[in-house]
Amino acid sequence: MSNQENTISIVGAGVSGIMCALTLANFHLGSKKVIKVFEHKKRVGGRAHAIKVQEQFIDLGAGRFSPQLHKNINELIAHFNIEHESFPFTQLTRPQELHSELKEILNKLKPLCAEHKDESFLDFLTSYLGEEQSKDIINALGYDSLSLPFITPNIAYDIIEKHPEIQGFSDNAGYTWRNLKAGFCTLPQILYKKAVELGVEFHFDYELITIDTHIKKPALTLKNSDDEIIRITQGDMIVTLPPTAMSRLNCNFPQDWTHYTYGSIPLFKGFLFYDTSWWQELSLTDHVIITNNPIRKLYFKDNRYIFFYTDSEYANFWQETSQHGEEHYLKTVKELMAEAIQCHIDQIPDPIEQTHKYWIHGVEFSKECSPTHPLSFVHKKSKIISASDAYTPHCGWMEGGIMAGKSAALKLLKRIEAEEESMTDSHE
Repeated sequence: MSNQENTISIVGAGVSGIMCALTLANFHLGSKKVIKVFEHKKRVGGRAHAIKVQEQFIDLGAGRFSPQLHKNINELIAHFNIEHESFPFTQLTRPQELHSELKEILNKLKPLCAEHKDESFLDFLTSYLGEEQSKDIINALGYDSLSLPFITPNIAYDIIEKHPEIQGFSDNAGYTWRNLKAGFCTLPQILYKKAVELGVEFHFDYELITIDTHIKKPALTLKNSDDEIIRITQGDMIVTLPPTAMSRLNCNFPQDWTHYTYGSIPLFKGFLFYDTSWWQELSLTDHVIITNNPIRKLYFKDNRYIFFYTDSEYANFWQETSQHGEEHYLKTVKELMAEAIQCHIDQIPDPIEQTHKYWIHGVEFSKECSPTHPLSFVHKKSKIISASDAYTPHCGWMEGGIMAGKSAALKLLKRIEAEEESMTDSHE
């Protein structure tokens, strides 16, 4: 594989990497630069990953967007005329008693966040409401990450306001949500095809194993499943990996890159398919329930399937449960589902098929949650650019990936323009 000085090498074919490559290609760099994208999987999309089960497309990762919150996503979906449908889970059914006063409580406390910006959300609530009620509030919100010590009040309110099931407890109560009919991976697949049409080269099955940030000769080393090594020592380099992946490399991340620090939480999604939509008789169609047990958020998708979605320790709980075998896993799901919807376990049939997905680093984010955090940044000594949705206000969403990818591309374009002007001046 050629390694030319006029090459732009991008690591990662998730949304950030593809959007970065496509943005560069749209600036007609093809006659000046070769754009190459290296991806360690054999597909594009990263955490936008859908599969087909029982003739239904299900999103194992990213699976929904709001036109009001995710304007870049909305514009791309409209531009490419991608089929989408309503994601209806914005109203809780069978609400807990505390839900009736939750919006008022949270609205009263929000102006006080600035005084507690370095505290955890749990400590913030406890200082005004006491420990018991604070824990009840976090339980009622259904996102257990809200109790983690590094989740500040600002991050917590961001989570509450940007998730459909609990947006009703914020001023975003009227926001609409959508999902793509053929799965959210449809969008990165279309962007990938457009990039290829514009001459971008994609090389799959190549994992980045080291980043050498030496100021005189930075380098990227990649390896494929056949142990073939590629060492990139020339041209421009952009790495679109999340913070956890960056920290596993020998590049002293984040210290040599930025003063911000990062955290992550695990996610788990479980999907269940039945030969009859039995939940319709219980008036649960297109409803979501926030439970008091490890299922946490339980969704009844019209007449097609049921799924549940958990984070933090309960995500780990389900991963461990699934490792004890399908029979044990399904028995646990059935028992907890019956408890959640307050019916006898015999009313719940066995599924005809099931699947699940555990993401050990499902969401990654800046702990400081600062509006001034750059969407991408350049290594302090080398010229390597780093981009990730974790750097953006939309961490964990494809919206953030698009923002980060565009930002990295524009940084590089600005550098190329400056270099060209410098060369022109030197010739003159």
